[in-house]
Amino acid sequence: MDEYLDCLYQYVSDRLEADAQLDLIEYSRRSDEQNTAWAALKTALTPEQLHLVEDYRAAWCGLRFLEDRLLFQKAVSLGKWMAR
Repeated sequence: MDEYLDCLYQYVSDRLEADAQLDLIEYSRRSDEQNTAWAALKTALTPEQLHLVEDYRAAWCGLRFLEDRLLFQKAVSLGKWMAR
């Protein structure tokens, strides 16, 4: 992405996070579910298994970040095309 798209992406991402927190009941519920599930995993897994899960989560988050950026870039391109 060029600097303009990167700046726009960062702005939109920041707004999404703020908007998600506006729906505090649903956001809090989902956050609590995630924390509960993670705590259960941490107590059930061996340290080696936990390390594997943490590696997987890091890889998944990295891929998800790239997918989000690509989707954003495609959406902006489509918007530009539709505006013409």
